[in-house]
Amino acid sequence: MTKTILSLLAAAALALPAAAADEKPAKSGFAGFFKNLKAALSQSAVSGQRNRTRGAAVAAVRGEDQAKKSLANPDEPGLVGDAKTRKAAKAAKLDSELVALAELAEGGKHEEALKGFEAFKAKNPRHQRETVDDAIAQLKAKLAETSAPAAE
Repeated sequence: MTKTILSLLAAAALALPAAAADEKPAKSGFAGFFKNLKAALSQSAVSGQRNRTRGAAVAAVRGEDQAKKSLANPDEPGLVGDAKTRKAAKAAKLDSELVALAELAEGGKHEEALKGFEAFKAKNPRHQRETVDDAIAQLKAKLAETSAPAAE
């Protein structure tokens, strides 16, 4: 029995490096930065369908008749949407703006992308702070690199 376990472990150990070698590493550098930024900010197709509730719903309080409470009573206050949903929708909107700016940078419009990222940072200083700072630094380095040979 121990021989079969050892042989299975050896086969698994030999198979794992082969699977890891098939995957391509993410591109590094200027083009890879914005490609990875777009991939990180874009949402998956099923992200909105996932149930993100933490607690369980309770049907009724013990001893209280449910027939007394009408869910369709317009006089009872109710929530239109919770703060968590509004915050997620705002973040998704801001992320889509960043994706559009990353596409500009990938398309070669570096000056426009730099102005856009700086305006985004001024307008939304707390959203994706490090990512926006990194994008601005990458664009400034790229613009300095392209303008330096032209000056010589």
